[in-house]
Amino acid sequence: MTIELQALVWACVTLIVLLGVQGALVPINQGFAWGLGSRDEPRDMTAFQGRMRRIVANHIEGLVVFAGLVLAAHLAGISSSTTQIGAILFVLARVLFAVTYMAGVPVVRSVIWGVGTFGILMIAVDVIAASI
Repeated sequence: MTIELQALVWACVTLIVLLGVQGALVPINQGFAWGLGSRDEPRDMTAFQGRMRRIVANHIEGLVVFAGLVLAAHLAGISSSTTQIGAILFVLARVLFAVTYMAGVPVVRSVIWGVGTFGILMIAVDVIAASI
């Protein structure tokens, strides 16, 4: 398995962990009965639950682009130091992004997000260059 595909697996594992944390917050904050029920009566989320919702949504958005590029690279037989470093940067940045967002760290979180996006762009450059 290429480094890029391994990174894709770890990005998916990260999503599974984030979803687990997000899901565990419902019974903790809103109660088991409400969480297992139809949830017809809305309940306010805590600030941390709101952060977790945004972290998960942001991770899914990045993962869609990352997965598409990694799979395109794999199917085209593209694996270079650029795509490998880009994939590793993406995964590490996504984990650090989630941790800093959970902790409520503002500016550093955005810089880390930028590093992850740069990792995606590194893969995109090689994939696009190979298709020209």
